[in-house]
Amino acid sequence: MAMQNWKIKRMAVLAVVVLSAIIVSSKPIEVGVYAGTGPRSNGCVEWFRLVNASPDMNLTLLDGDAVRSGALDKIKLLVMPGGSSPAIKKDLQPEGTAKLKTFIRNGGGYIGTCAGCCLMMEESADVTRGISVMPYGRLGSKGKFMMPLAVNETGAKAMGIKPGEYKVRYSAGPVLYPTTNAIEGASFEVWGTFASDFDCPKSKLRMNGHAAIIGGRYGKGRVFAIACHPESFPVTHFMLKGAFRYVAGREVSFPPRHRAVRALSVGFYSPVICGTEVAKTVVALDNLKGVDLFPVAAQEIDSGMLDHIDWLVLPDGVDSRYSSLEGKKEFVDAFLSRGGRMAGWGAGAKYLPKDGKVCTSGADVVGFLEVEAAK
Repeated sequence: MAMQNWKIKRMAVLAVVVLSAIIVSSKPIEVGVYAGTGPRSNGCVEWFRLVNASPDMNLTLLDGDAVRSGALDKIKLLVMPGGSSPAIKKDLQPEGTAKLKTFIRNGGGYIGTCAGCCLMMEESADVTRGISVMPYGRLGSKGKFMMPLAVNETGAKAMGIKPGEYKVRYSAGPVLYPTTNAIEGASFEVWGTFASDFDCPKSKLRMNGHAAIIGGRYGKGRVFAIACHPESFPVTHFMLKGAFRYVAGREVSFPPRHRAVRALSVGFYSPVICGTEVAKTVVALDNLKGVDLFPVAAQEIDSGMLDHIDWLVLPDGVDSRYSSLEGKKEFVDAFLSRGGRMAGWGAGAKYLPKDGKVCTSGADVVGFLEVEAAK
């Protein structure tokens, strides 16, 4: 009888342990997405809304001030989007970079795309970009195109995908090489390489065979760093799922985005994205009923993107980055002549036409477009 009671108690304990594990794994992951000075362009917009829309994650938007104030203590994993790694490092400041390294070393997860990949590089290889988490440097970068990446067996196993070649959006990301200096606590491997050179007239840099995906550990934490932008298109979101699978140790989902019936199409000018207010505006617009939000890069204006939207939002941000819009006057004029409208605030308001909607803040833009969508 005593033996039978012991078995019953043991089974009960095991059941509690299993149930607890299921409950823990079903809780959303606390994910921070960096939105301070540095991250910018379409990839940022996609990261903000992908994490926000996923039922498996809770989104926190962070900047340098938040990191220095201890915000990393409240999250499990940090996503660092593309943009400018020197600007990101400057925004973090030495105190912030130290806190970020401690966060990873103590078990925090990190996913970095493009500039977010550069930030992890060895500092002695490029003092303006790296914070010495992984022993890799940057040979350079070039061009914007769909780049085939060859994912090897090691990377495929870690990410839970098949090895092979996959085309991923590349936008002047780092071409990586291993350094010879040891970084304490760092254990990294190449998971994927560039599988083409895609010659760029402005550069003699050869890409084929160089590292494009790096994965591994820094202390107790796990890091996934990729030179490209798998967040940009749904067809490469499987790589993001693989990154979360490795870094967070669990599966995540990204619900498909469905176009709303008779929706208001809103383009958000993305090269100037800077700061958490702009990021919050992106998330709020993406959540609006009756609004379809599209990030718009400068080169996409040339490609006819404005033909497919009703409103173009020019956010506050880095004023000098608006120089890329000034050369698109003929396309913007054509957009306005067919009935397109523009709204903006802060730095963006300076570039609105005479009948453009000048707003006081990102929240003001959201409120205004919510009314427009309801008409």
